[in-house]
Amino acid sequence: MAGSPVETGNSSVSRTFANAPMSKWQIGVVLISVLLNALDGFDVLSITFAAPGISEDWEISRSALGVVISASLAGMVAGSVFIAPFADRIGRRPTMLICLLLMTAGMFLTGIATSIGALCVFRIITGLGIGGLIPTITAVAAEFSNEKRRDFSVSAMTIGFPIGGLLGGLLSAELVDIGGWRSIFMAGGILTGLFIPIVWFAVPESLEYLAARGGPDAIGKINKVLKRMGHPAVAEAQSAPPQKKSADPRELFSAKYRLLTFLLVTAYMLHLLSYYFFSGWLPKILTDSGYEISTAIMAATIMNVGGVLGGILVGWATPYFGLKRLAVGSMIGTSVMLAVFAVSTGEIMTIRMAAFTLGIFMFGGIVGLYAFLARAFPARLRVTGCGLAIACGRGGSIAGPVLGGVLLDLGVSAETALITVGVAAAIGAMFLSPIKLLPEE
Repeated sequence: MAGSPVETGNSSVSRTFANAPMSKWQIGVVLISVLLNALDGFDVLSITFAAPGISEDWEISRSALGVVISASLAGMVAGSVFIAPFADRIGRRPTMLICLLLMTAGMFLTGIATSIGALCVFRIITGLGIGGLIPTITAVAAEFSNEKRRDFSVSAMTIGFPIGGLLGGLLSAELVDIGGWRSIFMAGGILTGLFIPIVWFAVPESLEYLAARGGPDAIGKINKVLKRMGHPAVAEAQSAPPQKKSADPRELFSAKYRLLTFLLVTAYMLHLLSYYFFSGWLPKILTDSGYEISTAIMAATIMNVGGVLGGILVGWATPYFGLKRLAVGSMIGTSVMLAVFAVSTGEIMTIRMAAFTLGIFMFGGIVGLYAFLARAFPARLRVTGCGLAIACGRGGSIAGPVLGGVLLDLGVSAETALITVGVAAAIGAMFLSPIKLLPEE
């Protein structure tokens, strides 16, 4: 944040946990957060994989289809604002379970929808779960890691999203030919439901949450988690004093946080506008150009392969090149590659290579932005802060598909539309640049 240190938790419990080597159970919890974000990636992008089939079955306009694609994104905004803060009030683990239940129900209901209105409602339900889950697992990935591996763990969690898009695209390309677009959502509902018992049995409550929450039974709960993770117990004198029990979002607009909040929200919003325009309309743009549905889905899948690589590269390179430099560079690269993709017409291999490279830069920027969010706020405000930033930033994710539908219906060429949204990513990089992080952050 412009000129001041980032808080990462100040109790001796947190410091002990942060300085110790990561146990196998901690690594397992971080891996679960990666898999949950992969599930988010599949659930979010499932509607884009199904979009050509929905359009063909129901004969709806591209503007109406843009609203359908944005419905789950609107739900994600609401989930980030109204559900994510529960993770700072009742705990990370129960909030994760609530979100998974919402996502499971939403996916199954989407698979049996019989009208555009019902489809939008069910996608909003799915989005509520996703919107609450993403900020929560961002905190979980950070809080179950030691300080040395924290940025890498958050980066790994973030690239779960394109992994989910990649595997979901491969699965959807097969399912759409076998069982139609509805089978995509039924498969997503089954996969989401399987994670409910996994989280129930394998993910304990966060130590940083328990320490920040305080209370007479805090030490007992903390020591139970420490024992489960293979770390020695702590004495009661080491526990942090109880802090505020309810996160207050207004603190994020105090003098200490408001500049950081504004810069991150704006950068995040503009970058997501470019990402969700491209990912939301890529299959439809290609099918309108004469390609088969399965071919269009495969191009979107290849973009996510690039996203996985981009996320890994940023996570690995951050200690060497700096978080801000990599995030800003990735966002500028996104702008350039959208223009390159716009002129990559005709040869499918050229289109695939451009999509792959674009995925590297797009998700490099997303990983960098998530790493900022995970370190920006103290433990008792972490999920609320992430949720607020993500919710406001999701304005770009909603605007992207809707803007795309409006532009295309107005007769604007796909090439011009792609170049236009690419400018948004470059402007987002300008907002991220003033943030000054100290070396120890």
